[in-house]
Amino acid sequence: MEKNTDIRTAFEQVMAADHEIPAKQKQVLAASLALFAEQGFANTTTKQIADRAGVAEGTVYRRYKTKDELLAALLKPMVTTVLPRLMREFAQQVATMRNLTRHQLLTALIENRAAFLAENWPVGKVLLNEMMIQPVLRQAVIQNAAPIIQKTLYPILDRLRAQQELAAVPNDMVVQFIVGTVLTNVMRANLQDDFALFNQRVPFLIDFLDRGLAPS
Repeated sequence: MEKNTDIRTAFEQVMAADHEIPAKQKQVLAASLALFAEQGFANTTTKQIADRAGVAEGTVYRRYKTKDELLAALLKPMVTTVLPRLMREFAQQVATMRNLTRHQLLTALIENRAAFLAENWPVGKVLLNEMMIQPVLRQAVIQNAAPIIQKTLYPILDRLRAQQELAAVPNDMVVQFIVGTVLTNVMRANLQDDFALFNQRVPFLIDFLDRGLAPS
């Protein structure tokens, strides 16, 4: 399976392609993303952001009155452009899984996302924490993901069900079962600040989902 593009690289590509955002503002946003990932939102100061971006602190304040405004400016392209781009990339990978068995599909899906999270954990934690407290952000991510999942994964689920490889459960419930199970364990690892905990659980998650989605 192809290597996933990491979140920071995708963000840099989106920023480079956006000719409406001034260069210094891009530097500030890139520095903010790096620092929030490295030491957390609460532990990052505006001065640190300015220093990392190579601009005066006043430059940051002129554009963003508070750190919350800066975070909002960072999250907007993440939700509207970066994450949808990464979702489409993953969808292309999912399309190659069309002939897998139920167990093979679950293994490929979960191991792929585990590898993606492992590579992006510092940035991923920032996004996860904000989605936990911002319903609007969470809903935007779901709205972007839903049509991509329906287009790529649903036909695979339909084939598995037709071959009596999958339980007679609606596709949206199958996806909810998979995503909910994985996300619950990701959130637990996030709260305990220990991604290794999630990685250790991956084989158990695959087995649990495989048994739960088997036809009766």
